Amino acid sequence: MPIAKYRHYGCRIMDELVYKGMRTIFLENDMLRVGVLLDKGADIFQFLHKPSDTDFLWRSPQGLINPRRFKATKESELGAFLDSFHGGWQEILPGGGPAIYRGAELGLHGEVTHLGWDCDILEDTAERIALRLQVDGVRTPLHLERVMRMERGKPVLFLDEVLTNCSPEPVDVMWGHHPAFGAPFLHAGVRLLVPAAKVEVDDPQFAPSGILKPGAVYDWPVVPAGSQTLDLSRVAAADAGFCERLYLKELSAGWYAVWDDARRLGFGMAWPLEVFPFVWFWLVYGRAPGFPWWNQAYVVALEPWSGIPAGLQRAFERGNQLSLKGGESISVSLCAVAISGCDTVNQISVDGTVC
Repeated sequence: MPIAKYRHYGCRIMDELVYKGMRTIFLENDMLRVGVLLDKGADIFQFLHKPSDTDFLWRSPQGLINPRRFKATKESELGAFLDSFHGGWQEILPGGGPAIYRGAELGLHGEVTHLGWDCDILEDTAERIALRLQVDGVRTPLHLERVMRMERGKPVLFLDEVLTNCSPEPVDVMWGHHPAFGAPFLHAGVRLLVPAAKVEVDDPQFAPSGILKPGAVYDWPVVPAGSQTLDLSRVAAADAGFCERLYLKELSAGWYAVWDDARRLGFGMAWPLEVFPFVWFWLVYGRAPGFPWWNQAYVVALEPWSGIPAGLQRAFERGNQLSLKGGESISVSLCAVAISGCDTVNQISVDGTVC
């Protein structure tokens, strides 16, 4: 990998770093600092808005564990994802749940988040930086390329991705991005702005502390919860005491914002609906007993996905998996943006425009 230029202004790259024993790289401009764990799925573990000193991403109570220094007491049927889930933002491929796909045994959230990625510097100037990250599946014949870009003066991380089926056989996948948000940014009353029409509750019940009817489909965002109603677009308090996995459907556009009215600050994403037509909505408001959270988590995740529900087979049953012919590629552009100084968010475009 070429060595990044030694610069402390404008856009810059900090490379050749090791954190917790893993290759790590930082992309930075005057507005954002983004940290990437190259040896762990190219996870984005920091998304820091500099003017407000706010890192929007959640950090799990178990901390950041180098998977190479971890030895499971017993291999889990779910796979290894939860053993080293530190929070942050993962890319998930080729599936959202444990599955056996055409002989390939796949654990929770697939392959690429467990693998080391290669990295090349494509551009390195004070006005603009770009990195190309790449990974090949081991149990599946998939190649994923992610170009990460920043421009001076813009609080935006641009992602340009290409997913390729390297085999002559057709391959079906689920593909998703898994950013999770936590305190101190996350607190009661923060709004989840998603242009969805419907919300579906996972079935079977996702957690013992679930309070919504499994399998039910409601109008977004107000849903029945026992004898009361619940506005899912308002983050509950850390001691609200429930946990759910939900699916937001019938989106009118591919974007969302996690928005704090009091601070006029938030995090937003935008993506093309033709690739990611759903948003998985995972929440833990204090109570999720037993492994892996032990009633210690306060987190919301809003995840653009190609299919629902969790698990390749369940997605196949609904016919909403992504299908790639032999040698076929799918290209997609997304962005993540730190939003500040406005009264609300009505739309986000993949070019980073917020209105």
